[in-house]
Amino acid sequence: MFRSVVVVAALVAQAFAHYTFPSLIVNNVKTDPWVNVRMTNNHYDRAPVTNVNSTDLRCYTSKTNATAKTIDVNAGSTMGIACDQTIYHAGVVNVYMAKSPEGTDVANWDGSGSVWFKVYEITAKTDGGHSITFPAQGLPSVNFTLPESLPSGQYLVRMEAIALHDAEQYGGAQFYISCGQVNVNGGGDGKPGPLVAIPGVYTGYEPGILIDINWPIPKNYTQPGPAVWSG
Repeated sequence: MFRSVVVVAALVAQAFAHYTFPSLIVNNVKTDPWVNVRMTNNHYDRAPVTNVNSTDLRCYTSKTNATAKTIDVNAGSTMGIACDQTIYHAGVVNVYMAKSPEGTDVANWDGSGSVWFKVYEITAKTDGGHSITFPAQGLPSVNFTLPESLPSGQYLVRMEAIALHDAEQYGGAQFYISCGQVNVNGGGDGKPGPLVAIPGVYTGYEPGILIDINWPIPKNYTQPGPAVWSG
């Protein structure tokens, strides 16, 4: 009986240490969970992706095969992606977008190919080996500004929170992922890039993914992924 209680308590604790990103924030309003965001495989257990070569690294929907409703946003406006609690683990954030092909409804598109570009990131802060801090830790949402020159059209917007507390061994980094669907209005003639494929963007050996954040304290930190496109 005691063993069963301990096991259940451990599972509950693990679930609360994990998290999902089920809502967007548009016009300062948080959308209902899994309406404008594709329901991920971990919508119940909150388990992360750890294999950077898995197609689940893209939108984490291999089991749910989910789609969502597409919501209107304006180029140049601020939007956000909300966590179901807060970002519990020490780590960093990347936000990617991908424009659906001309004539293809984003609801029917899987985001395959070299089509993703980074629009925002929250990296770690270091001071030469004395300390390392993670500004993303504890945030209830990640808010960012869409570039004014972002072309109009339908996009997937992908949240990626990389937890690094166990990242000292290969496969130890935990990726918490979701993909929302937006229709960008009032856009410009920018050319987003660099474009990358997901999976494909990471090998898992990047110094910002395979890293011991505890000891020795890193002197610096290299954010994984391409440079942010700001328009």
